[in-house]
Amino acid sequence: MKIIARDCKITMGIDASTKSLSITVLREGQFVKHANVPYSRNALESFLNRFAGCCIRSVYEASSIGYWLHDTLIELGVQNTVTPPSKTPRSSSDRVKTDRRDSMKLARLHEAGLLKAIGVPGQEQRAARQLLRTRRQISGQRTRTMRQIRSLLLFHHIERPQQVGKPWTQSYLQWLASVPFSSTEGGLSLRQALDALLKVYHELTGQVKALTQQVVRMGADPCYRSHADALQSNPGIGVLTALTILSEIGSIRRFANSQQFASYLGLTPSEYSRGETQRQGHITRAGNTHIRALLVECCWIWISKDQAAYRIYRRIARRRERQRAIVAMARRLATRIYWQLRQLEKHKAVS
Repeated sequence: MKIIARDCKITMGIDASTKSLSITVLREGQFVKHANVPYSRNALESFLNRFAGCCIRSVYEASSIGYWLHDTLIELGVQNTVTPPSKTPRSSSDRVKTDRRDSMKLARLHEAGLLKAIGVPGQEQRAARQLLRTRRQISGQRTRTMRQIRSLLLFHHIERPQQVGKPWTQSYLQWLASVPFSSTEGGLSLRQALDALLKVYHELTGQVKALTQQVVRMGADPCYRSHADALQSNPGIGVLTALTILSEIGSIRRFANSQQFASYLGLTPSEYSRGETQRQGHITRAGNTHIRALLVECCWIWISKDQAAYRIYRRIARRRERQRAIVAMARRLATRIYWQLRQLEKHKAVS
């Protein structure tokens, strides 16, 4: 094995795909090596061994490949950074994109200190986040199946009897299972189509219930209980929403102040200022879209149960439209959550 560099500081830019890693190595701004390495621990370790005694800094962009590469690099003694693709500086005139050019650009930007790092969640946080995201995905699949069933009924003009009651109750599902169709070939086909959709609906409902029970058990764990209870003291926030927020943001100490937390959620206004002119626009919508949507939903419940919050909402709505007013309330709720979690972290550190 040929040693490429020894006892020096080097920077690696990594363009990662599902099967290979395109790695460019720089030393004090000078090109050292480029290699395409198979996406495996053995291949990566073999490549790193060619830089004996070197202090290695590396970077790759966050993507669907997750954090296995980050964990492996850390275990191998590399100071790795995961950077958000949306924050990577890009030239509007750059029309050529290759893995090699991308890895070179990452290496140069990282060496110059121009890349931002994301907070990499730990193994437990990743598992909790995956559980809640999977529940949300399956719940979304169930909602789509419900729409398909209603579309089938509407298209074939099958009306729900009044005595059946509201949709998706037990009596409604029993009626769906016994909707009379003609004995013709067409009627049998419709019965089979509806039964297939009902089977999918029941399977997804069972999965959602099982995952919900697991989430509730997770909320009773000492790691989450005190923080989840604190968040649930806010009107509109239940155990699912509380645990979703906690699993997505990790430690609140990542954020120096409530403004940074609101910025992470994309709830801060965009700004277009020049000279003496200052203009603020809509919220940035950057960062975690799911938590932002959850907070907006929670705020509708908050203002319906808290008269003081409702008065603030009405005051803002008189000057602006209702949607902007509820987003402003979501920003207030985010600030409230931030300080609740900060206080808990402070008490935890003292004890």
